[in-house]
Amino acid sequence: MDKYEFNIKVEQIKKLVNKGDFETAMKIADTIDWRRVRNANLLAMISQVYEKNGEYSEAKEVLLLAFERAPIGKRLLYKLTELALKEGSVKEAEDYYREFCDMAPDDSRQHLLRYMILKEKKASDAQLIHSLECYVSTELDEKLASLYARANMVPECIQMCDRIMLMFGIGKYVDMAMELKTQFAPLSDYQVDLVENRDKYEAKLKAVEEEYEGQYDNQFQPEDQGQDQPEYGQQDRQYVDQDRYADQESYVGENQY
Repeated sequence: MDKYEFNIKVEQIKKLVNKGDFETAMKIADTIDWRRVRNANLLAMISQVYEKNGEYSEAKEVLLLAFERAPIGKRLLYKLTELALKEGSVKEAEDYYREFCDMAPDDSRQHLLRYMILKEKKASDAQLIHSLECYVSTELDEKLASLYARANMVPECIQMCDRIMLMFGIGKYVDMAMELKTQFAPLSDYQVDLVENRDKYEAKLKAVEEEYEGQYDNQFQPEDQGQDQPEYGQQDRQYVDQDRYADQESYVGENQY
């Protein structure tokens, strides 16, 4: 495959991802040797394509390539932990988790990762609550409200539901928080207004979304925009392990670019 064909396929994949057609995007992705691609953001997008199709092993392999290209990215370590858990590899997830903690000791998401690992290990509700309590000291999480309810910690559950509704206003998490709170206490006047005037709040949200419609997710944009740095083929020697891929030398080394 030459660079021109590669770029066409990448553009097709991006358009399909924007449309939410991850199945077709994966079919195109399967035709590309991602070991030859050096753009970490592009590789992260392809990893997401495989993840959306339930191909967790392939998603993790592509994301590991991205991590090799940009090893300082804690976002990639976070995602690698998630994928390892989805794949059922708890030990591997714990290794990524420790790397994440070493790289970002002040990042509150380490508590969320710990919660995910403990949940996969069938930990007790008390352990899960402790991890999420550490996380929500700076973030909000509907999972903690549900755990409070399950553990019959009613005042804490109501307080967390109120926080979620106040911060988010509308959306599925607000709906879940409302439903959960009404099991224990009546809604406040503000919360009743959210229910009765939902259309008004949704219209405001839609106006904001339309303002930014057409913009592509920044996490998948090349970090070196504006610079002449080809993504594929021309700089194979920078990242291809020639010993490991010696049997593909005729493909990697072709002078077709």
